[in-house]
Amino acid sequence: MKIGTTILITFILLIVVVFSIGGGHGTYLPAKVVYPFTMLIAILTKNGIGIFPIIIAIIQILIYSLILIKKPKWKFIILGFHILTVIICLTLQSEMFD
Repeated sequence: MKIGTTILITFILLIVVVFSIGGGHGTYLPAKVVYPFTMLIAILTKNGIGIFPIIIAIIQILIYSLILIKKPKWKFIILGFHILTVIICLTLQSEMFD
């Protein structure tokens, strides 16, 4: 996957997730599914989605693509790790992101 395609995918996913959140009045489900690391940090620190989680969200897809370029056989490991993180994120209770 080329870097331009990866940046475009990252940008599109960010827009979809931000619109689904709707300024805090929408649903956080797409954010928890697409960016589970960001949401885990926000839930566990109880600080909300700040600068550090936003940076993690921006670079997450880029890191996935870099790993897949360097180690294509790791795709199932990355997918499994992502799914495990999504499950953890969805099962954690948070008053902010329900």
